[in-house]
Amino acid sequence: MSPLAERMAPVTARLSRLRGAIRTLFALDGFSRLFLAMAAFVVVTFLLDWSLILPAGVRLVLLALGLGGFGVLAFKRIFYPLGVRITDDDLALFVERHFPELNDRLISAIQLTREPLDTGREGATNSPELVAALVADAEQATAQIDFKRVIVGKHVGKIALWAAAVVLALGGAGIARSDYASIYLHRVVGGSTKWPQRTHLKVLDFTDNKKVWPRGEDLTIAVQVEDHEPSKILLEYQFATGEKGRERMSPLAGKRYQFTFTRLTGPFKFFVEGGDDITAEHSVDIVTPPSIDSVKLFYEYPPYMRMANTPADRPETSGNVVAPIGTKVRLEALTNEDLKSAVLAIGFKGKETVSDVPVAKTAEGHPRLLQGVFTVSETLSEYALNLTALNGLGNRDPIRFTIKGVEDRPPDIVVKDPLGDEFVTDLCERPLEIEVKDDHGIARIALEYRILAQNPAKTKDWTGVEFNREQNSRDYGEPLIKSEYTLNIGQMGLSPGDHVEIKFRAEDYKDVGGRNVRTSKVYKFSIVSVGTLEKELQDAIEKIKILLKNQKLRQEAAWSRTGRLITNYGRLDTLTAEQQSEVRQAGLEQNDITSKLDGARKDIRQIQRRGFYNKIYNEAAVAKLQGALDELDPLVGVQGEATKDGLSRVAAAKLDGAARLKSGADRTNSFREGQALQSSVAAGIQRALDFLDKWSSYQEVIRITRELKEAQDRINKDLKKSGGGK
Repeated sequence: MSPLAERMAPVTARLSRLRGAIRTLFALDGFSRLFLAMAAFVVVTFLLDWSLILPAGVRLVLLALGLGGFGVLAFKRIFYPLGVRITDDDLALFVERHFPELNDRLISAIQLTREPLDTGREGATNSPELVAALVADAEQATAQIDFKRVIVGKHVGKIALWAAAVVLALGGAGIARSDYASIYLHRVVGGSTKWPQRTHLKVLDFTDNKKVWPRGEDLTIAVQVEDHEPSKILLEYQFATGEKGRERMSPLAGKRYQFTFTRLTGPFKFFVEGGDDITAEHSVDIVTPPSIDSVKLFYEYPPYMRMANTPADRPETSGNVVAPIGTKVRLEALTNEDLKSAVLAIGFKGKETVSDVPVAKTAEGHPRLLQGVFTVSETLSEYALNLTALNGLGNRDPIRFTIKGVEDRPPDIVVKDPLGDEFVTDLCERPLEIEVKDDHGIARIALEYRILAQNPAKTKDWTGVEFNREQNSRDYGEPLIKSEYTLNIGQMGLSPGDHVEIKFRAEDYKDVGGRNVRTSKVYKFSIVSVGTLEKELQDAIEKIKILLKNQKLRQEAAWSRTGRLITNYGRLDTLTAEQQSEVRQAGLEQNDITSKLDGARKDIRQIQRRGFYNKIYNEAAVAKLQGALDELDPLVGVQGEATKDGLSRVAAAKLDGAARLKSGADRTNSFREGQALQSSVAAGIQRALDFLDKWSSYQEVIRITRELKEAQDRINKDLKKSGGGK
């Protein structure tokens, strides 16, 4: 070594120490980064495997990728930087770059002391004195400089601190949960050690991992997750036909998941996988649910109704019950599947009365026959059959039928006569007429009356008179009976001012809860004197006479109007709408006349009856009044005869029909026929009036005679009293 090199030895030693520090810094940085990468790998793979339960293959792939990454990182950050040659020249330049005041003296001194002095070469001269001076100057310039200041290790220190902290944290976590650390170390190299189970799956609504389900129905598989909820849950299934699949279950609220199989036709098995749990294998057996193939109903009616029970060979087959209340219903049903049990529920849902139904065997030995009995007790109810088959399945849909109980209503009473309250005489023999109907036969019909007299001794509370076969049109037990009875007021010894009230009572044969009874409204007969009632009837006749006179005048006016129609429209083949309306109006007018005549006829007949049963009119008077009726009957028409329409109705039809005729000749004939009938109607009204006038005169003579007789009777009574006083 040259003397100059020896003089530079302390400087080169300092550069060597700088070189070692740089290499140490490279190593610290590389290893820190490697430790951080390894810590990140451990954390990431731990979390992935812990949360996703990675398969061994995936774990090995991750391990291989991690080791490869570590190798690349070690090469780039450790081996390669440490393998790079760092010369004194490089270090000198590095130092001078940080200390510009050296002004290339350090690099020049190192390079010149390395080369021998050579003065023999042509054109080149290294003066020893000059080199010595340069070395001395370099020594002096570097003496006060710390070469390590050129190294900036702050960033590498931070990385190292982070690496140390991470390593310590992982180490502490590993020591604290050595079980997890041990499991991770085994699993990261592909081991089969399992993590502690965090997810627990429970398949809902299965018994012993089995379920029976109706064929053709949708089935929803529901799973409840306990503890840790995984990111997904898969259902893997396989049908008996070989079809299989894997489906992701849909999440619901409350850590529930579900998947729906639609319209199942065959059995299958499945298990559910999620997180770190796999359920046991569950099986679903698909069977046909029980149902009713046929229903037979047999009705046994209450005896009092005297109705024929349902024949054994002709049962009701609808299933719905329509029968009188109190009817016993016998039910026979045939099911499609063998039954374990059956229940009969009577009543609306929530209010049923439940009873077991015996299950009998068919001729083939299958337990499929049901036999039940119940009684109709309400107007509206229902019954249901709940079936349980031997295959464990119940009926799919509610098997419900309606029960309509027909209530045994009380008999209906239609009072034909009287129609209302009346004035009667103390001699009255009042005919009464009623019609009684009942669904299941009439047991009793009676008249009830009471007397309200001014004399308390004659007052009488309600008294019943039961009608017998003489008053009834049919025997009791029939659904329709017409009854006629004559109430003899004359035998009651009543006087004007007294009253008789009546009502009718009918009963049926109902024997459950008492018989049904119907009572008519109350009718009042008020006693008046013969003269008072006679005057009332005479006044009514006078009103009828006035009405008939008015109708005669209307009829004559209508006859004249028809003549004008003949003149105006008899020759026209076609009538306008206005002309047709005028013709129809003539027909409507004639119909109104008919209605008024019919009302007069009814009033005359009522007067005739009242006068007769009140002993005001004798048979001769009744016969004379009948003459007016005989005249009115042909005009209005007699109900029940072959030709029901009277002359007035026919005339109205002729006039109305003329409006629709298309021929003038036909229309004229129709007008003339109607006019001829109108003439006959006017004549008939006049004849009826004549009879009424004669009857009034006859009745006036009778009235005067009666008054004279009554006056004479009073005189005779007075004479007797006077004679008795003497």
